Amino acid sequence: MRLHENQLKLICHLARFNLLDYASCLHMLDTEGTGDLVALSYAFRPLTKNKYLTKRKDGSVSILAKGRALFLDVKPLISVGGGEQSIQRVMEVSRMAVLMEEHGIPAVGKVPESAEPVFIPSACWRSIAPGILSTTCFTGMLLAGKEKLAVYDIGNGSMEWQVRAEGSLFYTKYGSYETKASGMILMCQDGKRNKTAKNIIRQTMWSRRRLLSDVCLERNKPTCWSRSPIKLRAQYEHVYLTTPKWFGMDIKAILSSEKEVQSRSKNGTGLHDPAQGDYEKWPYRVFVNPGSVCGLLPEAGQADSANVPGCDRIGGDTVL
Repeated sequence: MRLHENQLKLICHLARFNLLDYASCLHMLDTEGTGDLVALSYAFRPLTKNKYLTKRKDGSVSILAKGRALFLDVKPLISVGGGEQSIQRVMEVSRMAVLMEEHGIPAVGKVPESAEPVFIPSACWRSIAPGILSTTCFTGMLLAGKEKLAVYDIGNGSMEWQVRAEGSLFYTKYGSYETKASGMILMCQDGKRNKTAKNIIRQTMWSRRRLLSDVCLERNKPTCWSRSPIKLRAQYEHVYLTTPKWFGMDIKAILSSEKEVQSRSKNGTGLHDPAQGDYEKWPYRVFVNPGSVCGLLPEAGQADSANVPGCDRIGGDTVL
């Protein structure tokens, strides 16, 4: 059987990640962006009929020996356990890798020498950065120059969240900052961003004294599992909320945020405490939000400060 380029691309992806949900497989085959699920299912069917892939009862798609033989030089980046939770976890990572590579961010297994953006799956990052707690829910680390952003798939925002476990990504390695995360990217479902953002802010502010404290102890013991909504703490430094639809535009704003701050603070004084702002132009202290210019926060691409007491929105800045 002669395989088309989109079919080979799907097989190669599964050779690296082992599993992917069926809907994402059809999405990978849709290189022309038609959205015709019937036609895409006909493009997928020969891959299972000819024993390259198999569609499992749980809705996942895995690679078979015949498919792996096409890419013998490709090594798997993650392994699959036998439990349902492990399978769902692998599919989350695999689905995130698809999204990253669609926007020119390749998935790799080690830290590259260049400053070009790459996505390192969580299993690979755990071997690079010791001390990460086993219950941490990140899908991988996005590296771009000095930026090390932990990427999460939070769905509709109702996922399990452990404040201290996720904080282990921000530990230093024997006093070195080489593997310490510099922030987070929370990926939620399309159309759920505003509602999710409001809930995260509300949950964080209810516990603001403890969560917004800059006292962060590093722990090397597992943390008790607890059912808790997403909350942010000062230790996370920078947290960005985006969706698959907006990710292509948002990632440009995220990776250029430092330059944006430098550009806006030319005539001001830089501040080293994030709680105090990004820079000061006396008598004002300014928080720069590059996302408000590029549509990072609101779904419609317009900043909404009408319901925020005590602040005025000027361009991408919040002036207190």
